[in-house]
Amino acid sequence: MKKKLNLFCVLILVLKAAQIIIGNVMSLGENAQAFKEGWEDGGKAEANSGELLIVILGIACIFLIIRSLIAFIRFILNVNRDKVFVWENVPLLRWTGWGLLIATAIIATHDLLEHVPADRIYNNTIDDFIFSVFCLIMAEVFIIGLKLKEEQDLTI
Repeated sequence: MKKKLNLFCVLILVLKAAQIIIGNVMSLGENAQAFKEGWEDGGKAEANSGELLIVILGIACIFLIIRSLIAFIRFILNVNRDKVFVWENVPLLRWTGWGLLIATAIIATHDLLEHVPADRIYNNTIDDFIFSVFCLIMAEVFIIGLKLKEEQDLTI
């Protein structure tokens, strides 16, 4: 059972990393052009409070995504150390789930306000949304399993 869980966790981690890398490589050309235009316009324009809010939300999203990735890697390491059904894994799964869910919601809201087509928003965020909800469900399953384990330990 541990081997299967470990295999699935590593597979999810690899697929998530591939999604991030491929997504960034695919949009490298348009991002480079947008960065160049923004850099040139930024030297000419005055600071706008709306742009500052977008930068702050972007930094928050990056922090949440990195924190979620670290929590998920720690969860995988716990599974490798035969610490599967321990209370330490519950907050790790919750961090992974809530971090990605909030970051995905911020990104989707930003795209909606920028009038990005709904199908593109859906394609860009549905995988992260499903993975974050899955992690939250797994955290709740772990809680139920741990409570049952503690109850079983108390019976004679």
